[in-house]
Amino acid sequence: MDFIYDYGGFIAIFLLFFFMLLSMPVFVAMGLSAFLASLLLEDPVHAFRSFIQISWQGASIFELVALPLFILTGTIMQRTDAGRDLFEVTKAWAGSIPNSLGVATILACGIFAAISGSSIATAATVGLVAIPLLLDEGYGQRRAGGFVAGGGTLGIIIPPSIPLILYGVITETSIGQLFIAGVLPGVLMMSLFLLYVVLSRPTVRTRHEVPLAEKLRITRRSIGVILLPPIIIAAIYTGAFTPTEVGALAVVYVAILGFAQRRLDWPKLREAAIVATATTSMLFMLIVFGQFFAHFLTFEQVPQSIAQAIIDNASGIAAVTLMILAYVVMGMFLESAAMLLISIPIFYPVAMQLGMDPLVFGIFACIAMEIAQISPPIGVNLFTIHGISRIKLGRLALGAAPFLLIQIAMLYVVYFFPELVLWLPNSMK
Repeated sequence: MDFIYDYGGFIAIFLLFFFMLLSMPVFVAMGLSAFLASLLLEDPVHAFRSFIQISWQGASIFELVALPLFILTGTIMQRTDAGRDLFEVTKAWAGSIPNSLGVATILACGIFAAISGSSIATAATVGLVAIPLLLDEGYGQRRAGGFVAGGGTLGIIIPPSIPLILYGVITETSIGQLFIAGVLPGVLMMSLFLLYVVLSRPTVRTRHEVPLAEKLRITRRSIGVILLPPIIIAAIYTGAFTPTEVGALAVVYVAILGFAQRRLDWPKLREAAIVATATTSMLFMLIVFGQFFAHFLTFEQVPQSIAQAIIDNASGIAAVTLMILAYVVMGMFLESAAMLLISIPIFYPVAMQLGMDPLVFGIFACIAMEIAQISPPIGVNLFTIHGISRIKLGRLALGAAPFLLIQIAMLYVVYFFPELVLWLPNSMK
């Protein structure tokens, strides 16, 4: 019996992975493993009462209101051909530089990411337009799919970001500051992606020279979409609006824009709302049961024990490397939101012991989520692109590998240069 009291938290972790190996949905596995482990430690009535109270608290967090709003914004944009418009703009301005169509793909992903906040939505929307053109110009399946898979991960780090909302809720960190903290790392990562695309071999030099008047015409046609990301960032940075208010304004903005351009009608809006509701419901179930699982681990002092063990046996850089390796391994088996909910209660105390600011670790964790999006065998971006292009998963994984290595390097950059993350949040009003 003493063994159960001493290792109740680790029993819950074992049950979690056991249930997932049985193909049980992650949110069910999290809730059931923590509940069964709690039954070993206390009477059933008290365990059930704790489960109800903590689950209710997890579902009633006000900041979660922003989640469905940004998801709805992304689903509306998907149904108004925003991805096609963005790609046409970036293709026109990329010109005839080496691998210009690849450059246009990364830029379009970056802009759409700053609207939708979703990696999957970014990869799917831009991929439908970009992949056929990339293949026609001779980029090959590996590079065409890899460019979209890598560019799609920018949806997690460039604000607004759904994982940053989840992280802010779990750790009680300001979501507005997290959004602003992701701007510079997101721009730097996109720049590194662009550099790799330009220098990648073999070089494709198909000329896409467009007269300046035509560039301006194409840009003017899409200016409503292009202006939304800076509006979102400026509204949060100046303190004029909260993230939840910005989410509501973004929904109204893209809806009005879609109706004004005659690309959105009521059936499409209804379809977007249904898809957004389904996605939000899935995430809410993960959050509710993830909160219960995290609460049980914290009560059993599992995160504190792991943090102390890592600190006692590894220096700063070694501890960070261990966390990175853990995220890479988890990314091979877990979807990004599930990985976030499982890992944050464990690694957040480690990061605090290492002296990392909560904002810095938030960006660190979200970049690690990006790695999960393109890590075989279950990287969700790889499956998304496979579904729309039928490119083999092995080729997609090879094409995405350079972007994965860039993201791992960015984790070390964030750790060694926290000012990259903190400079903008510290200057907020």
